[in-house]
Amino acid sequence: MLMLGLVLVSCNTTKFVPEGHYLLNKAKVKCVDDKSVSTGELRSYLRQKQNTEIFGFWKLQLHVYNTAPSDTTTKANKRLARNAHKMGEAPVIYDEELTAISMQQLRQQMNNMGYFHAEVDTQKVIKNRKIDLTYLITAHKPYTIRHYTVDLPEEAVRRIAQDERCKIQEGEQFSTKTLDEERERITTALRNRGYFYFEKSMLEFTADSSLASHEVDLRIHFAPYVTQLDSAELKRLRTQYSLRKIYYQIDYDPSHLPDSVVLKRDSDRYGNEYSWTGHRFLRKNALRNASRLRSGDRYAEWRVERTYARMNALAPVKYVDVAFNPVGDSLLDCYVTISRGRLNSFAVEVEGTYSAGDWGVAAGVNYSNKNIFHGAEVLTLGGRASYEWRANGGRAIEAKAEAGLLFASNVKVNVAYNYQQRPEEYTRTIANAGLGYTIPRRPGSRWTHQFNLIDINYIYVPWMSDKFRTQFIEKASVLKASYEDHFILDWSYTGSYTTYNQRFPNRSYLQFAVRAETAGNVLYGLAKAASLPQNEAGQHMLWKIPFAQYAKGDVNFTYHGVITPAHHLVGHIGIGVAVPYLNASVLPFEKRYFGGGANSVRGWQARTLGPGTFRGTGNSMVYDLQVGDIKLDMNIEYRFKVVSFLELAAFLDAGNIWTIRDYESQPGGVFGADFYKQIAWSYGVGVRFDLSIFIFRVDFGVKLHDPSRIAEGKQWRTAGNGLGWKDDMTFHFAIGYPF
Repeated sequence: MLMLGLVLVSCNTTKFVPEGHYLLNKAKVKCVDDKSVSTGELRSYLRQKQNTEIFGFWKLQLHVYNTAPSDTTTKANKRLARNAHKMGEAPVIYDEELTAISMQQLRQQMNNMGYFHAEVDTQKVIKNRKIDLTYLITAHKPYTIRHYTVDLPEEAVRRIAQDERCKIQEGEQFSTKTLDEERERITTALRNRGYFYFEKSMLEFTADSSLASHEVDLRIHFAPYVTQLDSAELKRLRTQYSLRKIYYQIDYDPSHLPDSVVLKRDSDRYGNEYSWTGHRFLRKNALRNASRLRSGDRYAEWRVERTYARMNALAPVKYVDVAFNPVGDSLLDCYVTISRGRLNSFAVEVEGTYSAGDWGVAAGVNYSNKNIFHGAEVLTLGGRASYEWRANGGRAIEAKAEAGLLFASNVKVNVAYNYQQRPEEYTRTIANAGLGYTIPRRPGSRWTHQFNLIDINYIYVPWMSDKFRTQFIEKASVLKASYEDHFILDWSYTGSYTTYNQRFPNRSYLQFAVRAETAGNVLYGLAKAASLPQNEAGQHMLWKIPFAQYAKGDVNFTYHGVITPAHHLVGHIGIGVAVPYLNASVLPFEKRYFGGGANSVRGWQARTLGPGTFRGTGNSMVYDLQVGDIKLDMNIEYRFKVVSFLELAAFLDAGNIWTIRDYESQPGGVFGADFYKQIAWSYGVGVRFDLSIFIFRVDFGVKLHDPSRIAEGKQWRTAGNGLGWKDDMTFHFAIGYPF
């Protein structure tokens, strides 16, 4: 990969630039006299920009384009050139005409920002058939608003324009953006008060900049065409409308429209609400609960927007449209059109790994019905099974089944059962039941909030081998509590934020998620109040079974950078910390962190990294000691499509886990000031197959820095430092992207 990078960097960037022309190497915007001017925003008005850069300097796509052979007379060279040009990006040839248009647009935008006398010039530096272009802006003094006059004869409009929420203030800098925001504010306020026919285009501004002191007098008034409306149109404009009847057309299919549609009164109707004839896949109360439109209510824009958002959030709904038709002088009939989406879905998950003679494979299946009781309830059923076997003979079998039911009210109940068997060591089962609630995302909001109001786990260990008990549990007290029967009664909150916009899938976006979890606090209070008995370790017990008490927090940040539609650069950081207290000295095994795996540091198998400098021996019993209370994951991955179904990736991973306390059975695992020296690094390549319904990926990870080898001075895994195929390289295959 290093050699490939050097080859690409060394390519002649002007290879395909015609004679007498220049490669646009740089295109910058600089304001010479006003540092408050945002040149980053102004750059979006340039009609010509340099080739896409990675890390701000590397034109990778241009280098890929230039790998194409110049001689395309042979069939093989034609194919190579076609692939290179398809995967890469053609050189941007400097264009004088586009530069002139860019200068004009920059002047216009500066004018919109209140810089009425701004000047735009260019500075060019030409070298080696490349041109560095800088747009030099001299802003001069901006104009401010001296007087603001509201010239609106209609009382309702004038009253809103003059209230305290007005965005235009005398003495502030002139900006057309602020003017447009004020028009939008007035229009929204009026439409939320029933003025159905009022539109933003009815308002205009006139600015008098003839004053000699860099000031303008600003006036808001109706557009000329409004004053020319006839009496009937003016009456509609002044009328506050209310809703008469609500009509629902459900299970709408635009590909099978009937010749005519007949409205029929429902035998089971609400007031003056009606439904279209036809099959109703949703119960009427589900529609009514989702809608914010009611017969007799005054028309309000926010009700329409909220109805769109809530109905689109219903799992079985694919399409929603809300339209209005005036009836009488001040009434509207509302027509809500709803089409059904796909109600049933199946998903299959496959994951596997191989390293140093150790194998692991897992498979799962999930089923969902998005309208199980015809009220937008979502039923999910899932199952997963895994099998792991180690070179030393150790084995592990795990099977899980779960079911969940999400109601249209965003209340969710779920149950799960997990069976774990390690024939040489123990058998353990985990039964789970939970109740949660999700706050619906509001229109325009990027946040989603989910609360697990109660989550109950009962861990039962019916069998344990004598060898495992004597040679492991009794010597490793840190895990003793994990192999005893215990309760976990927890509460959690998960918040997620994203800037992803479905309308613009090729834009870069951010994803942020935070999770807070705590357990045992209520039970501990009850135990103290009721003086519940304690075991030998001093833990209070419920029905003779100890319960866990801890606090846990996780933060994940992902940046998805879109270089081109075919080239993406994705970065991820994940941090987790968990602390046991009061009724627990050690976290439950199920709640501790592990390092390595297909979605972590991919140079290691799952659960084989850390904690700290702790090194596993390959003994299946020691395997359970590679868990911690703190986790750090850092990943960067470059993805590029070769063809529509095939994607390649190169990645660099870093991270580790640590313990909060210095446990004797986990030497070198405690988190300390030198934690940065204990971060594991790995690199590798991957292949992704886009099979439409899911993405199948294969990753090949290689250890770069192994903290478990610090003591022997061989932590940097290079060819001259003992790098081995068996010990330092890992294969992973999985479904979906790692982050």
